[in-house]
Formats: sequence, C-alpha cells, structure tokens
Amino acid sequence: MVFQMPELPELEIIAIRLTENFGDKVIQNVAVYNHLVIHGIEALEFEAGIIGKKLNSVKADGKFLLFNLSGGVKIVVNPMLAGRFWVYNAGRAPGKTDIFSLQMESTVLWYRDRKQMSRVYLIRGNDFSDVAGFEGRGPSPLDSELTLKEFTLRLKRRRGQIKNVLRNQSFVKGIGNAYADEILLYAGIHPFRRRSTLSEVEVESLYQSMKKVLAKYLDLMTQRELSEFSSEKRNFLMIHGKGGGVCPLCGGRISEVRANRFKTNYCQTCQI
Repeated sequence: MVFQMPELPELEIIAIRLTENFGDKVIQNVAVYNHLVIHGIEALEFEAGIIGKKLNSVKADGKFLLFNLSGGVKIVVNPMLAGRFWVYNAGRAPGKTDIFSLQMESTVLWYRDRKQMSRVYLIRGNDFSDVAGFEGRGPSPLDSELTLKEFTLRLKRRRGQIKNVLRNQSFVKGIGNAYADEILLYAGIHPFRRRSTLSEVEVESLYQSMKKVLAKYLDLMTQRELSEFSSEKRNFLMIHGKGGGVCPLCGGRISEVRANRFKTNYCQTCQI
C-alpha cells in the first residue's frame, strides 16, 4: 500500500464536508482508542474537554484541520500520511486502526490512522505553540494576497531544489509531494533544478502554475463526498505516481525517482 498524504485541495473539501455533516451539532460522546497520536494531553482529558461541546465548523489550514468547538476549544488534526475520517451510524465497534470517535446524535465521526503517524491536539483559544509545525508557516498558495511580487520575494530567500522549496511549509503551506510534481509539470520546470537557476519568466510560470493547478484540483474535488477521500488513490493526477507512463501534455515518457519514502515524477521532455 502506497500512502498519499492529504494536501491542500483534499483538506479544503474534507473540511467543507465535515462542516456540512456535523456543523452546529453537539458532541454527545467521545472515545479514544489509541492514545499514541494524541499529543500534549492524556486521553481522558481529551475526552472530557470535548464532550458537550458544539462543533461550530471545520477549517483547513495548510496541512491541518481545525475543529472549532464552542467555548473557544479546538481539535487540531495533522493527518500526515494515513489519517482519514469515516462516518457511521452509532453502534459500530472500534477497529485496530481507529484513533478516536465523536458521536453527534445518531451519527459517529471516526478518525483512523493505519500508520499511527498523525498528530492530534486539543487546544483552548488561539495558542498553537504546542502544535508541532503549525507556527512559522507561509501563506496559503491560493491566498489572494500572495501576489506574484510577494511570491518572488519569498522565493528569492530560498535555496536548494525547487521541488523541496514548494514542499517547505515555511514557504507556502499546504503543498506536498504529489501536487509539487503536478505544479512543476505544468510550469515546465525540472523538479531537481536549483531555485537560483530559475529565470524571471520561469518564476512567473511557476507562480501561475501553482495557482491554476491547485484551483483546478480544488474545483474537481468539490464534486466528491467525504467517503471518497478515504481512498489512497489519486487517479486524476497528471503525472505523480505514473512513472513509466505517458505525459498528458506532450506524450513523452514519465520518469520516477525515489528517495526515502517519497517519489518524484517528471516528464523528460516537458521539464527542463
């Protein structure tokens, strides 16, 4: 099984679907089945801090999901590779991959993680200092205030390979391995190019590609239900995960390079 980390487009729609399903409902029961991914708080305290709260909304923030509860309480979830949400009617017994469940009326929201790598926090107010990787992040790549000028200034402060720059959450938040490949294909830029080698024209192309690719996939996912995000497959992607295949832009060969648990896909013809 190859796990695909949820990124900005998926998490934005997951947050919308969770709000649609559970917004304004009171959490009547909470159960923690695996405390390993609950950080900074004991499982019993986590449960007690949530029971009786109303779920106002769920918001995506980069690679995090923020469950905004009444009383200024928030559940912060970083799904990492394998954290996923499922909805069932009450009465289901927990499985070995289940982390916690929230019961609201006759429906239960389950959070599971096959890898036990995700991080879940309970915070009060707006103090995110205990949430690993939350502070010091860059703006959302789809933020209207992230202009080409601001993007260029931020990019000039970075060193290293351009794909790693895109994936760096302190540069922009929400882009991971898969969508970095997609953006770079559309921009015609090789993922292992050094940031310092990019021309002004290429920087503008990268900026426009980032906006267009993420907006395209965000729009595509607006048609999906919450249950569809439990799948690890992203068959709709142009290039990521399709090593040895045919580039949809030029018909050239798609290459694949693996390093640690990450893989990079690029077109030998389109990307220079």
